[in-house]
Amino acid sequence: MIEFFPLEAVVRGVAIGAFAATGVALAASRKLAPTRWIGALFFVCAIAHVIDSSYGVLHPSKLAWGLSVSGSGLFWLFALGLFEDEPVLTPWRLIPPLGMLGLWVVAVLSPPAVCIWVWKIFAVASTALVLHVLTVAWRGWRDDLVDQRRRLRAPLAAATAGYVLVQAACDFGWPVFVRSLDAPMVQAFSLAGLGIAAGLALLRVEPLLVAVAPAPGQTQGPASAEGLPLGPADRLVMARLERAMTQDEVWRGEDLSIGALAALVGAPEHRLRKLINGALGHRNFADYVNSRRIAAAKIALADPELALKSVSAIAYDLGFGSLGPFNRAFRAETGSTPTAWRQDACADAPTPRLRLVDSGDRPSKSNKPA
Repeated sequence: MIEFFPLEAVVRGVAIGAFAATGVALAASRKLAPTRWIGALFFVCAIAHVIDSSYGVLHPSKLAWGLSVSGSGLFWLFALGLFEDEPVLTPWRLIPPLGMLGLWVVAVLSPPAVCIWVWKIFAVASTALVLHVLTVAWRGWRDDLVDQRRRLRAPLAAATAGYVLVQAACDFGWPVFVRSLDAPMVQAFSLAGLGIAAGLALLRVEPLLVAVAPAPGQTQGPASAEGLPLGPADRLVMARLERAMTQDEVWRGEDLSIGALAALVGAPEHRLRKLINGALGHRNFADYVNSRRIAAAKIALADPELALKSVSAIAYDLGFGSLGPFNRAFRAETGSTPTAWRQDACADAPTPRLRLVDSGDRPSKSNKPA
């Protein structure tokens, strides 16, 4: 009969192997997008968590402890990169992972009376990061044009988030529901299950999930996501889509959705998703619509005839519900704010020359009609 203690070590070994395989596969990719190396680093932290939470079964060290506590912050960073297609890692997104590591340092260096409260703050922060991931996963589900990733949003986020939330509950001292069980063994099997599930989910469709997002304004080739040429039905849908977007300018509608656009072009929603993703190279419906809006915004902001029109009025005319999303989309597309773009465009525009009227051309008072 297998003893309980060695069995836990074997299960944790399975978890380590699964996390390691997924992390190595991400790190070995030639296309080192931010999501890839962040994911590889996250799985290193996941391995450290398996070791650190073994309560002596795998002999944890302070290095494993430090990497383990950074896992929730890196999970947040990895999930946002996976779901939001960020082509460039913005520096402010490093704050949560570094903040979690900073809390650990404070906890290690603090006296016991302070350390308890630091760990409670750590648990609250971990919970907040996971809840934000769940919000992002749910909010972007409808607009996600990558079908494989869209189907994985809910189970992948919910499974990992569930484990982190349970871990946070244990940190708060609320493990009432596991008091009758062997908590380390339950944790070991949970980690093994998460490791295997993450490996199957990410590695099977890894090129589509963590592919490098195209640069603003760039698209892929005129083929579907599977590399097949477009058939007659697809070409008909593409022609209707182009007419709706270019001639009818349906993108100006604030409430335009993928379902509404599919109804306008007379195509099933899944076919339209596939075409916008595969033939046009967009991984997110909002980005596809905003690309049209931002192109029109750049023209409007550079037009001298619209110099007196406010930026917010231009944003509302182009279908944005508020100024904040417009500013973020414009900066993501151009690297500049709408106001700065307008100032640069006005500076480059030729200055109208005023004709000076000669004194001889001016009508004298005596020539004024009576």
